[in-house]
Amino acid sequence: MKISLYFNYTSRSLLRSGQHTILAIFCVAVGVMAIVSLQLVGVMMQNSFTSNVRDLNGGDISVTAQNKPLSTSDLSFFDQLKSNGTISNYTAVTTIKGGLSAVTPSFQQFNVTAVDPGRYPLISPPTFVAPNNGRVSNLLTNNGVIVTQSFIDRYGKKLGNSFDVYTKTNTGAGRTLHVTLAGIIANSGGFSQSSNLVLISAQDYQAAAPDSPVTYSLVDMITADAAHATSAAKAINQQFPLASTQTVTDLLKTQQAALDQINDFLEIAGLLALLIGGVGIINTMQVLLSRRKTEIATLKTVGYRRLDLAALFGLEAGLLGLLGGIIGAAAATGVSYIVRLLMINFGFNILFQLNPWTLAGGIVIGFGSALIFGLMPIAQAANIRPLNVIRELPAHKSVSSSILTLALLVTFSILFCALAIVILKN
Repeated sequence: MKISLYFNYTSRSLLRSGQHTILAIFCVAVGVMAIVSLQLVGVMMQNSFTSNVRDLNGGDISVTAQNKPLSTSDLSFFDQLKSNGTISNYTAVTTIKGGLSAVTPSFQQFNVTAVDPGRYPLISPPTFVAPNNGRVSNLLTNNGVIVTQSFIDRYGKKLGNSFDVYTKTNTGAGRTLHVTLAGIIANSGGFSQSSNLVLISAQDYQAAAPDSPVTYSLVDMITADAAHATSAAKAINQQFPLASTQTVTDLLKTQQAALDQINDFLEIAGLLALLIGGVGIINTMQVLLSRRKTEIATLKTVGYRRLDLAALFGLEAGLLGLLGGIIGAAAATGVSYIVRLLMINFGFNILFQLNPWTLAGGIVIGFGSALIFGLMPIAQAANIRPLNVIRELPAHKSVSSSILTLALLVTFSILFCALAIVILKN
C-alpha cells in the first residue's frame, strides 16, 4: 500500500512539473549519451583492432621497407629462411600511391598493392562482395584488379569497369596501369584497415614498365610457432637493419597500448559530460522541489518524517534517472554510429557493434547519477520546516544546516568518485 502510494505521488508530481521534468530527464540523457556512445566506440575499436591481429599483420612476421625497398636479390635471404625451416612461407608485396588522374591531390590518392596472386594473402582469404565465389588467384589476371568496398563507395566504380590508374613511387618514378575491375572485397578481416585499396598482380604491374627495377616495400611471413617467429625476426633485423620487423605479439602490444589510451580519454570525456549534466540535475531538482514548499510542509504536518520525504523524492530522482538513462542509451546508439562514419572518413575502418552490457550499464549510470546529484536538493527539501513555510519566514543559515551542507558535499564527492571508479575501472 505504502509503495503504491509512493509511486502514485511520484508519477503525479513528475507530470505536474512539466518542463522541469523534461529538463531534468534531458540533463541525465545527455550525460548518459556522451559516456555510453564513447564507450561503444571504444568497444568497436577494441574488437576491430585486436580480434584479427594475425590477419592485420599479414602473417606472423611483417617486414616493412618503405624508405629503402628490398630488391629481387634480397628475397634470396627469405628463400634461405624457408629452406632451413625458420619460416613456413612468405610473400613479397609492392605498395605505391595511386590516383585516377595524372595529377591527383594527396587526399584523393589510394594505395595500389602489387602481389603474387598465388601466395597472397598468406592467412585468411578476403571476403568477396562480388563475385561471390571470387578468388585472388583467378581474378588478378590480364590487368584485372580487386578493390575494397571503401574504394567503390569513394570513387563510384562498378564491376567490369575499365579505367586508368596513375602510380608514383617514393623516388618519383611513375607508371600508368590500364586495368579492369574484376572483384570487390569487404573491408573486414585482414583488410579491415585497408581503406581505399587496389590489388593488382605483380606481373601486370611490372609489365606496365618492364625497364623499371622491381622493388618490394613489404614482406609477409608465416612460421610454425612463436619461437620460430622470434628467431626469424632476429635474423631479419641483422640482415636488414633499416627495415622495420614486426611480429604479431609486437602489433598486439602496440595496438593494445594505443587502445588503452584512447579508451581512457573517451571515458574521461564521457565522465566530464556526465558531471556537466549532473550540475543541470542539481539546479533543476532544486527549482522543482522549491516550488513545492507548501506541499512538503503539508506532508510533514500530516505525519511524514524526513526519511519518508527523502524516499519520495529519491524515488522521483530515480525515475528521472531511469527515463534519462533509457533515452540516453538509445541516443548513444545513433551517436556511436555517426562517430564510426566520421572515423571511416579519416581512414579507420571499424565494424558497427552494439554491446548490450554497455547499454544496460548506461541505464544504471543514469539511475545512479540522478540519485547522486539529487542528493543535496532532496536533503534540503526533506529538512524544510513547516512553520517557516506557513509564516513565510526566510530560511536562516544555522550552524547545523551548514554542517549538513558540508556533510552532503563530502558524501556527494565520495559517491561521485565511486561512480567514476566504476566507469573507469580504475
